[in-house]
Amino acid sequence: MHIQGKKITTIISDLDGTLLGDKKDLNPALLSVIGELERKGVSFVAASGRQYKNMRLMFEPLAKGLPFICENGSLVVKDDKTLYRRCIPRELAFELIADMMAVPGAEMIVSSDRELYALAYKEDFIRQMNAFLKPEVLTVADFGEVTGEINKVSIWWPQGIPQKEEAWFHEKYDGRLLATDSGNGWLDFTREGVNKGAALRELARMEGFSLDEALCFGDSENDIPMFRECALSFAMETSRPHVKAQADAVCGNVGDMLYGFLADAV
Repeated sequence: MHIQGKKITTIISDLDGTLLGDKKDLNPALLSVIGELERKGVSFVAASGRQYKNMRLMFEPLAKGLPFICENGSLVVKDDKTLYRRCIPRELAFELIADMMAVPGAEMIVSSDRELYALAYKEDFIRQMNAFLKPEVLTVADFGEVTGEINKVSIWWPQGIPQKEEAWFHEKYDGRLLATDSGNGWLDFTREGVNKGAALRELARMEGFSLDEALCFGDSENDIPMFRECALSFAMETSRPHVKAQADAVCGNVGDMLYGFLADAV
């Protein structure tokens, strides 16, 4: 398949705000399109800040054989096997958690291995999360109860990320952690050097596909490292200007483009 003069054999897509548009679930018709593209030799990779279990449920029945770049690139899973994982040192993770808990008007979640944790007394927030994510988040009385290694820590402001707080977190943690605006008021923290682009590069090495023949879609700051790895990148029309500036082109609807790709694939 050739797109804008480039041979494309792999498509990578972000989910929220991108493949999902303004929905929280995947249009079932797109599963058929992705399956048809795969049968015509064009592989698909899902890349998101979401957790593996949630992503796998979304892509049933195509999940078998589909690689998932999860948690902003801190975890890569295929066929329920972890291919790649990069965790935050525990002492550093809990320093960050303590700082986040001191921020008024914000909520937070902690990702450990393949689970997602929230504080049990945050009942309204948990209801919101469970309406959005399946399977449901796990609850703890204190984040110290999370015994596994931590992949990602996220803080959420319902009205969007305040500039002052974002600047403070960058000033304190840049160089030790990677802070990324993942859209919709979420500021995600992973280990320094961990992002979707690094995970995609490692997946390509392990799976033996060429990023010179890869096309990707994204809408947020956490997709920019992925843009830089692929031969062709598309930012969504709804993306912020600095995100669009890093992509090769702008896309209005990923589903429509995938339908077009299917018509052109041989």
